Amino acid sequence: MKPCPYCGYSNLDSATQCRKCDSSLVSAGGTVYSGRRHVLSPLHAKYVRDRGLAVLVLGLLVKVYWGGYGPWPVIDNPALAHARTWLEPLLIYGGLAIYALGWAFKWL
Repeated sequence: MKPCPYCGYSNLDSATQCRKCDSSLVSAGGTVYSGRRHVLSPLHAKYVRDRGLAVLVLGLLVKVYWGGYGPWPVIDNPALAHARTWLEPLLIYGGLAIYALGWAFKWL
């Protein structure tokens, strides 16, 4: 079994690409790939993208449930209404930025 240099997953000896993180196990010359140093491994980059997507979904839930887009009553508490004005864009745009950063880390 050939271990992946990034995620440590055990692949078949004849494998050229990791089955778990899709990183290459051989170089262009056909020799075993020693591993390019990534900022984050592809597995950790996926973890960052997953967290960014979770933050984005939380921001959309704040928009829907506190924004009065449903059949439920809108929260009228002034303190919560003030928190919504800065929390909603922070979660939505922050989640998008984290997701994009995780996507970029996959290739860096």
